[in-house]
Amino acid sequence: MYTHFLNKVLLPLGSIFFSGNYSRYLNVWESYDKMSEEDLHKLQQERLQKMLNYAKTHVPYYAELNIPENTRLSHFPVLTKEILRNESKNLISKKMKLEKLDKNFSSGSSGIQSFTYMTKEHKAYLRALQTHWWKWGGFTPGEPLLQLGISPQRTFVKKLKDVFFRVHYLNAFSLTEKSMKSALKTVSKKSPKHIAGYPSAIYELAKYAEKEGLHTSFKSLISFGDKLFSHYHPHFNEAFDTPKVINTYGCAEGILAACQNDLPYYYIMAPHVFIEIVNDKNEKLQAGEHGHILITCLTNFAMPLIRYKLGDMGTLLPKSEYPEHRRYNYPLLKELTGRETDILKTPNGRVLTVHSFTGIFEFYPEIYQYAIVQTQANVLTIQYITDSANATNLKCLPEIENKINSLTNHSMELHFQKVSSIENSPSGKPQIIRSLVKRSSDAI
Repeated sequence: MYTHFLNKVLLPLGSIFFSGNYSRYLNVWESYDKMSEEDLHKLQQERLQKMLNYAKTHVPYYAELNIPENTRLSHFPVLTKEILRNESKNLISKKMKLEKLDKNFSSGSSGIQSFTYMTKEHKAYLRALQTHWWKWGGFTPGEPLLQLGISPQRTFVKKLKDVFFRVHYLNAFSLTEKSMKSALKTVSKKSPKHIAGYPSAIYELAKYAEKEGLHTSFKSLISFGDKLFSHYHPHFNEAFDTPKVINTYGCAEGILAACQNDLPYYYIMAPHVFIEIVNDKNEKLQAGEHGHILITCLTNFAMPLIRYKLGDMGTLLPKSEYPEHRRYNYPLLKELTGRETDILKTPNGRVLTVHSFTGIFEFYPEIYQYAIVQTQANVLTIQYITDSANATNLKCLPEIENKINSLTNHSMELHFQKVSSIENSPSGKPQIIRSLVKRSSDAI
């Protein structure tokens, strides 16, 4: 009854009062889900060309580049975080008034803080897309939601939203046993219910629930903000009664790029973004080749982000490998392998990702937490914290050493270092692998 009232009455009224067509955009995204592959491609290409023409005409940074009349995406330079930070005012459209735009900060997880501007209308568009993804997991706005986010203090508007949307909010990176116990007990009797937030924090909550026997059933689990590792899933299933997992990919600069649903691949939101994969020299790679992700936002005309290099790595799925049956006709991203700083390159040219190591350590429960740090081109330091219950005799270290040697083809010197704590990334997110070695791509 309440969810029906919220969706049919309160949300449409809220859209009028707070500005932005949130409810209408929800319906628009549902219509996109039903479109054919051909129609989605046509819509994406039309929006891409419109954005390119708009940017070179109305955005000072691009207008100064003298981009040819037969405008193509390749005519535009790669937009880095440094450029975004240093040229922020020149990247704002001359048709917009700065004082009427909302300013959004990135998480700074790459070490470089940047920010973007957008209209309130565009923020409504993004909220609708985010909600649409959540609905893929069976969520209906107004159903009880346990959210683990990173806002240390909720503003009045956000607290009001929490009340109307029946959200119980937890700080993802300041979890205590007391707060986790209270949250689980608060939502345990509500149904249907959902859980959303940083997967690393939800993983800690799941482990706590298992330890204390506080199992509770969630209909869906929505992942955003950091990496969703495969070894999290058994704990989610055990603690939360096998929820439907929706894994999303986006950034705080106002881009919601892709989302997993019924496939191991990511559906790319073609009406909203265009994705390229390039090598270290920013040269375009073919589908199936691994490289740097460039994203062009097709909907933010206040501050167009064209060929934006977030710092993430990934691979597009070749058309020949598209599944015969898939729920939607959006283009597919084959994999996300993390940030550039989450990639290790061995002296013999092998590329190692976080999943290279999770596939080893998941079999050793006596290692509670670990981090792989490349201190020199040929040196890896494996920092680890032991599980006190299983750490009486770490016979596993030689086995782990052999497996990592096999992984690197014996091209690296290994050092094991027992530590009491492991440093997170600048944004507070866990970081499993880290390279301190400067590569040629770092200067691009």
